[in-house]
Amino acid sequence: MSVLDYLQDALSALFPALPELRVEELLGRGIALLLYALLLYLLRVVLRKLSDLAFNRFGSRVRRAVAWLWNLLFWTALFAGAAAIFRLGKPEAILLVGLKLTVAYLVWLLAEAAIEVYLVRRGVDANLVVLTRYLVLVLVLVWTAYMVAGREIAPLIGALGVAGLAVSLAAQDTFSNFIAGVVLLADRPFRIGDWIRVGDKLGRVEGITLRTTRIRTPDNELLALPNAKVAGDEIQNLSAGGPLRIHVPVGVAYRYDPAEVRPVLEAVLTDHPGLLKNPPPEVWVRELADSSVNYELVAWIPEDAIPRLPRITSELIEGAKRALDAAGIEIPFPQRTLWFAEPLRIVQESASQSESTKE
Repeated sequence: MSVLDYLQDALSALFPALPELRVEELLGRGIALLLYALLLYLLRVVLRKLSDLAFNRFGSRVRRAVAWLWNLLFWTALFAGAAAIFRLGKPEAILLVGLKLTVAYLVWLLAEAAIEVYLVRRGVDANLVVLTRYLVLVLVLVWTAYMVAGREIAPLIGALGVAGLAVSLAAQDTFSNFIAGVVLLADRPFRIGDWIRVGDKLGRVEGITLRTTRIRTPDNELLALPNAKVAGDEIQNLSAGGPLRIHVPVGVAYRYDPAEVRPVLEAVLTDHPGLLKNPPPEVWVRELADSSVNYELVAWIPEDAIPRLPRITSELIEGAKRALDAAGIEIPFPQRTLWFAEPLRIVQESASQSESTKE
């Protein structure tokens, strides 16, 4: 048996639906498909260049949408051409499916434009915009599936239901994040652009997807927190009410009168340029602790200063330390005093008694 016969048998075993074609004919058709694909690729490059020039004034978003449209048409024409060259299926059926997908894509683009005009430009809450976009996307996908599958949509839904059950069991975390993302978008404990604290993470909300909540920290780190963690944890929205009140603790020794300590700490608040003067900053006595009298520097900062909250807190602590040192006021370290019910007796043993004890 020749090498071509071996190749023929191998192709028949791998692709039983392939028509009975000799290897030589298959090679010829493969070369024809490569040339066809090269021609389509060059055509797509030319069309993308022309569309970029035509839609340049509309921005990168429009150019990217048109580029995706050319990609969809390219792959539709390529698969239809491959079916025609190798006589696999009906090329017109593939073209029809590609046309339906193109129509669905255009509908999605129109829906995106409507959301941009009627929601984004009118200043509607960003969370509501994201939720609306996801709902429209789901509707478009369902309509596209029905349009492509037609009357066969019921068996397809049944198959997807069985497959979805298996996938949901294997990807419980993903689905819990998806549900938590929908809850966050509907409940709106924060908006895109707000500064929030989730656990020990502080940052500005940059986006909410169906899986993660993305926040930008003051160190310019982008964190992608799972929606389930965000929804299940305590959320502190620092931007919800405008200016933010901050509390900076300072401990002072017990022997100093509050009337002596308060003016020193108030001067630190008055001299800091990043604090609001109205409402005025204050010094509170917060706690009589084990080793110190704990004061709090209470002040308000504007909303645009929230990104600098760690730095402002550090500057206030440093200023309080210097001011107390300059005033001769002690900042105590933790200490403990032991009290006994009866006075302690000290027994002193002689050297001879100690040696006998050791023996």
